[in-house]
Amino acid sequence: MRSGNPAPRRGLAAALTALVHLLFFALIAYSVNWKTHAPEPVMVELWQPPAPVPAAPPTPLPPEKVTQTEPPKAEPVMPNPDIALEEQKRKLAAQQARQAELLAQQQAEAEKLAAKQKKAQEKQLAAQQLAAQKLADQQVAEQKLAAQQLAKKKLAAQKKILQQKKQAALRQMVEQQTRAEFSSESARALNSSRQAALASRQSAEQAQMSKEYQDKIKAKIRGKIILPEGLQGNPHAEIDVSVLPSGDVTDVKLTHSSGQPAYDEAVERAILKASPLPMPPNPAVAQQFRNLDLTFSPNEN
Repeated sequence: MRSGNPAPRRGLAAALTALVHLLFFALIAYSVNWKTHAPEPVMVELWQPPAPVPAAPPTPLPPEKVTQTEPPKAEPVMPNPDIALEEQKRKLAAQQARQAELLAQQQAEAEKLAAKQKKAQEKQLAAQQLAAQKLADQQVAEQKLAAQQLAKKKLAAQKKILQQKKQAALRQMVEQQTRAEFSSESARALNSSRQAALASRQSAEQAQMSKEYQDKIKAKIRGKIILPEGLQGNPHAEIDVSVLPSGDVTDVKLTHSSGQPAYDEAVERAILKASPLPMPPNPAVAQQFRNLDLTFSPNEN
Protein backbone atom coordinates (compact mmCIF):
# COMPACT_ATOMS: atom_id res chain seq x y z
CA MET A 1 0.00 0.00 0.00
CA ARG A 2 1.13 3.54 -0.69
CA SER A 3 1.16 5.97 2.20
CA GLY A 4 0.50 9.73 1.93
CA ASN A 5 -0.76 11.85 -1.00
CA PRO A 6 1.71 12.02 -3.91
CA ALA A 7 0.00 14.97 -5.57
CA PRO A 8 1.98 17.77 -3.86
CA ARG A 9 5.31 16.15 -4.73
CA ARG A 10 4.36 15.82 -8.37
CA GLY A 11 3.41 19.48 -8.51
CA LEU A 12 6.77 20.45 -7.04
CA ALA A 13 8.60 18.31 -9.58
CA ALA A 14 6.65 19.84 -12.44
CA ALA A 15 7.47 23.34 -11.22
CA LEU A 16 11.17 22.56 -10.97
CA THR A 17 11.10 21.01 -14.44
CA ALA A 18 9.48 24.09 -15.90
CA LEU A 19 12.02 26.32 -14.16
CA VAL A 20 14.98 24.32 -15.52
CA HIS A 21 13.55 24.47 -19.04
CA LEU A 22 13.18 28.22 -18.77
CA LEU A 23 16.80 28.52 -17.65
CA PHE A 24 17.95 26.29 -20.52
CA PHE A 25 16.07 28.35 -23.10
CA ALA A 26 17.53 31.52 -21.59
CA LEU A 27 21.08 30.11 -21.93
CA ILE A 28 20.41 29.15 -25.53
CA ALA A 29 19.19 32.64 -26.30
CA TYR A 30 22.29 34.10 -24.60
CA SER A 31 24.64 31.86 -26.58
CA VAL A 32 23.01 32.98 -29.83
CA ASN A 33 23.14 36.71 -29.06
CA TRP A 34 26.43 36.86 -27.15
CA LYS A 35 28.23 38.79 -29.93
CA THR A 36 25.76 41.66 -30.10
CA HIS A 37 24.25 41.83 -26.62
CA ALA A 38 25.91 41.82 -23.27
CA PRO A 39 24.71 38.99 -21.10
CA GLU A 40 22.01 40.06 -18.76
CA PRO A 41 22.03 38.84 -15.20
CA VAL A 42 19.78 35.91 -14.60
CA MET A 43 18.00 35.77 -11.31
CA VAL A 44 16.97 32.41 -10.11
CA GLU A 45 14.40 32.20 -7.42
CA LEU A 46 14.42 28.97 -5.60
CA TRP A 47 11.03 28.00 -4.47
CA GLN A 48 10.79 25.86 -1.46
CA PRO A 49 7.50 24.08 -1.00
CA PRO A 50 5.70 24.48 2.31
CA ALA A 51 6.06 21.80 4.88
CA PRO A 52 3.45 19.11 4.42
CA VAL A 53 0.49 19.20 6.74
CA PRO A 54 0.28 16.00 8.68
CA ALA A 55 -2.72 14.14 7.48
CA ALA A 56 -5.32 12.70 9.71
CA PRO A 57 -4.89 9.10 10.42
CA PRO A 58 -6.74 7.17 7.81
CA THR A 59 -9.89 5.46 8.68
CA PRO A 60 -9.33 1.82 8.68
CA LEU A 61 -10.96 0.32 5.72
CA PRO A 62 -11.89 -3.12 5.20
CA PRO A 63 -9.18 -5.13 3.66
CA GLU A 64 -9.17 -4.81 -0.04
CA LYS A 65 -8.30 -7.36 -2.46
CA VAL A 66 -4.67 -7.13 -3.18
CA THR A 67 -4.13 -6.71 -6.90
CA GLN A 68 -0.90 -6.95 -8.73
CA THR A 69 0.24 -3.41 -9.65
CA GLU A 70 3.24 -2.18 -11.58
CA PRO A 71 6.04 -0.73 -9.51
CA PRO A 72 6.17 3.06 -9.65
CA LYS A 73 8.48 4.49 -12.26
CA ALA A 74 11.50 6.27 -10.95
CA GLU A 75 11.18 9.97 -11.44
CA PRO A 76 14.08 11.58 -13.32
CA VAL A 77 16.58 13.38 -11.16
CA MET A 78 16.62 17.04 -12.14
CA PRO A 79 20.06 18.59 -12.45
CA ASN A 80 21.17 21.32 -10.14
CA PRO A 81 20.48 24.70 -11.89
CA ASP A 82 23.77 26.24 -10.64
CA ILE A 83 25.81 23.36 -11.99
CA ALA A 84 24.02 23.49 -15.34
CA LEU A 85 24.60 27.24 -15.56
CA GLU A 86 28.34 26.90 -14.81
CA GLU A 87 28.66 24.11 -17.37
CA GLN A 88 26.89 26.21 -19.96
CA LYS A 89 29.19 29.16 -19.17
CA ARG A 90 32.25 26.94 -19.49
CA LYS A 91 31.05 25.60 -22.84
CA LEU A 92 30.23 29.13 -23.98
CA ALA A 93 33.70 30.37 -22.94
CA ALA A 94 35.33 27.43 -24.73
CA GLN A 95 33.26 28.14 -27.84
CA GLN A 96 34.21 31.83 -27.72
CA ALA A 97 37.88 30.88 -27.34
CA ARG A 98 37.65 28.53 -30.31
CA GLN A 99 35.89 31.18 -32.37
CA ALA A 100 38.50 33.79 -31.40
CA GLU A 101 41.29 31.38 -32.27
CA LEU A 102 39.62 30.55 -35.58
CA LEU A 103 39.16 34.25 -36.30
CA ALA A 104 42.85 34.92 -35.51
CA GLN A 105 43.90 32.07 -37.80
CA GLN A 106 41.67 33.37 -40.57
CA GLN A 107 43.05 36.88 -40.12
CA ALA A 108 46.65 35.58 -40.17
CA GLU A 109 45.94 33.54 -43.30
CA ALA A 110 44.29 36.57 -44.89
CA GLU A 111 47.34 38.72 -44.07
CA LYS A 112 49.69 36.05 -45.47
CA LEU A 113 47.59 35.81 -48.62
CA ALA A 114 47.54 39.62 -48.98
CA ALA A 115 51.33 39.81 -48.47
CA LYS A 116 51.82 37.02 -51.00
CA GLN A 117 49.55 38.74 -53.50
CA LYS A 118 51.33 42.07 -52.91
CA LYS A 119 54.73 40.43 -53.42
CA ALA A 120 53.48 38.74 -56.60
CA GLN A 121 52.12 42.08 -57.86
CA GLU A 122 55.39 43.86 -57.07
CA LYS A 123 57.32 41.09 -58.83
CA GLN A 124 55.04 41.30 -61.84
CA LEU A 125 55.34 45.10 -61.88
CA ALA A 126 59.15 44.87 -61.68
CA ALA A 127 59.16 42.34 -64.52
CA GLN A 128 56.96 44.64 -66.62
CA GLN A 129 59.21 47.62 -65.89
CA LEU A 130 62.30 45.58 -66.77
CA ALA A 131 60.70 44.42 -70.01
CA ALA A 132 59.71 48.00 -70.85
CA GLN A 133 63.25 49.23 -70.12
CA LYS A 134 64.74 46.47 -72.28
CA LEU A 135 62.36 47.37 -75.09
CA ALA A 136 63.26 51.06 -74.79
CA ASP A 137 66.99 50.25 -74.77
CA GLN A 138 66.55 48.01 -77.79
CA GLN A 139 64.68 50.76 -79.64
CA VAL A 140 67.41 53.29 -78.79
CA ALA A 141 70.09 50.84 -79.95
CA GLU A 142 68.21 50.22 -83.20
CA GLN A 143 67.85 53.96 -83.75
CA LYS A 144 71.58 54.49 -83.15
CA LEU A 145 72.43 51.63 -85.51
CA ALA A 146 70.13 53.04 -88.16
CA ALA A 147 71.67 56.51 -87.74
CA GLN A 148 75.19 55.04 -88.00
CA GLN A 149 74.30 53.09 -91.12
CA LEU A 150 72.74 56.20 -92.67
CA ALA A 151 75.84 58.24 -91.81
CA LYS A 152 78.06 55.55 -93.34
CA LYS A 153 75.97 55.55 -96.51
CA LYS A 154 76.16 59.34 -96.73
CA LEU A 155 79.92 59.27 -96.17
CA ALA A 156 80.36 56.54 -98.81
CA ALA A 157 78.27 58.56 -101.27
CA GLN A 158 80.31 61.71 -100.54
CA LYS A 159 83.57 59.79 -100.99
CA LYS A 160 82.31 58.36 -104.26
CA ILE A 161 81.30 61.80 -105.54
CA LEU A 162 84.66 63.25 -104.45
CA GLN A 163 86.54 60.43 -106.13
CA GLN A 164 84.56 60.94 -109.31
CA LYS A 165 85.36 64.66 -109.20
CA LYS A 166 89.05 63.91 -108.64
CA GLN A 167 89.08 61.47 -111.53
CA ALA A 168 87.33 63.98 -113.77
CA ALA A 169 89.77 66.72 -112.74
CA LEU A 170 92.70 64.36 -113.32
CA ARG A 171 91.45 63.44 -116.77
CA GLN A 172 90.97 67.12 -117.60
CA MET A 173 94.46 67.95 -116.34
CA VAL A 174 95.98 65.11 -118.37
CA GLU A 175 94.14 66.29 -121.45
CA GLN A 176 95.30 69.88 -120.88
CA GLN A 177 98.89 68.73 -120.33
CA THR A 178 98.73 66.60 -123.44
CA ARG A 179 97.45 69.52 -125.50
CA ALA A 180 100.06 71.81 -123.95
CA GLU A 181 102.82 69.32 -124.68
CA PHE A 182 101.73 68.96 -128.28
CA SER A 183 101.47 72.72 -128.68
CA SER A 184 104.78 73.48 -126.95
CA GLU A 185 106.84 70.68 -128.42
CA SER A 186 107.73 72.67 -131.46
CA ALA A 187 108.39 75.74 -129.31
CA ARG A 188 110.77 73.77 -127.12
CA ALA A 189 112.60 72.44 -130.12
CA LEU A 190 112.89 75.97 -131.48
CA ASN A 191 114.01 77.46 -128.17
CA SER A 192 116.59 74.79 -127.39
CA SER A 193 119.06 76.14 -129.94
CA ARG A 194 118.37 79.70 -128.80
CA GLN A 195 118.94 78.77 -125.19
CA ALA A 196 122.19 76.99 -126.03
CA ALA A 197 123.46 80.03 -127.90
CA LEU A 198 122.34 82.31 -125.06
CA ALA A 199 124.09 80.13 -122.47
CA SER A 200 127.26 80.13 -124.48
CA ARG A 201 127.16 83.88 -124.84
CA GLN A 202 126.44 84.35 -121.11
CA SER A 203 129.32 82.05 -120.20
CA ALA A 204 131.68 84.01 -122.38
CA GLU A 205 130.45 87.29 -120.95
CA GLN A 206 130.87 86.00 -117.38
CA ALA A 207 134.39 84.76 -118.11
CA GLN A 208 135.29 88.10 -119.62
CA MET A 209 133.75 89.96 -116.65
CA SER A 210 135.64 87.76 -114.20
CA LYS A 211 138.94 88.42 -115.97
CA GLU A 212 138.20 92.12 -116.10
CA TYR A 213 137.43 92.46 -112.36
CA GLN A 214 140.40 90.32 -111.34
CA ASP A 215 142.60 92.75 -113.20
CA LYS A 216 140.84 95.70 -111.53
CA ILE A 217 141.32 94.20 -108.06
CA LYS A 218 144.99 93.41 -108.62
CA ALA A 219 145.58 96.89 -110.09
CA LYS A 220 143.99 98.54 -107.06
CA ILE A 221 146.09 96.42 -104.70
CA ARG A 222 149.32 97.10 -106.62
CA GLY A 223 148.69 100.80 -106.27
CA LYS A 224 148.75 100.34 -102.52
CA ILE A 225 151.97 98.23 -102.33
CA ILE A 226 155.02 100.04 -100.95
CA LEU A 227 158.07 98.05 -101.89
CA PRO A 228 160.52 97.62 -99.01
CA GLU A 229 164.16 98.72 -99.28
CA GLY A 230 166.75 96.14 -100.16
CA LEU A 231 164.29 94.06 -102.20
CA GLN A 232 166.25 91.53 -104.23
CA GLY A 233 165.16 89.92 -107.47
CA ASN A 234 161.54 89.37 -108.40
CA PRO A 235 159.91 87.61 -105.37
CA HIS A 236 156.61 85.76 -105.91
CA ALA A 237 153.92 85.76 -103.15
CA GLU A 238 150.53 83.92 -103.20
CA ILE A 239 147.78 85.19 -100.90
CA ASP A 240 144.22 83.91 -100.19
CA VAL A 241 141.72 86.79 -99.67
CA SER A 242 138.16 86.43 -98.22
CA VAL A 243 135.74 89.08 -99.50
CA LEU A 244 132.16 90.02 -98.63
CA PRO A 245 129.54 90.69 -101.39
CA SER A 246 130.15 94.40 -100.68
CA GLY A 247 133.86 93.99 -101.53
CA ASP A 248 135.10 94.42 -97.95
CA VAL A 249 138.07 92.23 -97.12
CA THR A 250 137.51 90.03 -94.06
CA ASP A 251 140.66 87.90 -94.03
CA VAL A 252 144.12 87.84 -95.65
CA LYS A 253 146.18 84.65 -95.52
CA LEU A 254 149.65 84.04 -96.98
CA THR A 255 149.53 80.67 -98.75
CA HIS A 256 153.00 80.81 -100.41
CA SER A 257 155.75 83.12 -99.16
CA SER A 258 158.02 84.99 -101.56
CA GLY A 259 161.01 84.21 -99.37
CA GLN A 260 161.26 87.84 -98.38
CA PRO A 261 158.99 88.57 -95.41
CA ALA A 262 159.17 92.32 -95.92
CA TYR A 263 157.60 91.95 -99.37
CA ASP A 264 154.93 89.54 -98.08
CA GLU A 265 153.93 91.99 -95.36
CA ALA A 266 153.85 94.88 -97.84
CA VAL A 267 151.44 92.97 -100.08
CA GLU A 268 149.15 92.05 -97.14
CA ARG A 269 149.03 95.69 -95.98
CA ALA A 270 148.23 96.81 -99.54
CA ILE A 271 145.26 94.34 -99.74
CA LEU A 272 143.79 95.66 -96.48
CA LYS A 273 144.24 99.27 -97.62
CA ALA A 274 142.54 98.53 -100.98
CA SER A 275 139.36 97.30 -99.22
CA PRO A 276 136.62 97.50 -100.39
CA LEU A 277 137.63 95.77 -103.60
CA PRO A 278 135.70 96.31 -106.83
CA MET A 279 133.06 93.56 -107.35
CA PRO A 280 131.34 92.54 -110.58
CA PRO A 281 127.64 93.55 -110.92
CA ASN A 282 126.58 90.08 -112.07
CA PRO A 283 125.66 88.03 -108.91
CA ALA A 284 126.74 84.77 -110.54
CA VAL A 285 130.17 86.21 -111.27
CA ALA A 286 130.38 88.04 -107.90
CA GLN A 287 129.83 84.68 -106.13
CA GLN A 288 133.16 83.54 -107.59
CA PHE A 289 134.94 86.48 -105.91
CA ARG A 290 134.11 85.48 -102.32
CA ASN A 291 137.49 83.71 -102.05
CA LEU A 292 140.31 85.10 -104.22
CA ASP A 293 143.65 83.38 -104.78
CA LEU A 294 145.92 86.27 -105.80
CA THR A 295 149.58 86.20 -106.93
CA PHE A 296 151.86 89.23 -106.69
CA SER A 297 155.46 89.94 -107.80
CA PRO A 298 157.27 93.29 -108.20
CA ASN A 299 157.96 92.87 -111.91
CA GLU A 300 154.55 91.42 -112.84
CA ASN A 301 153.23 92.64 -116.18
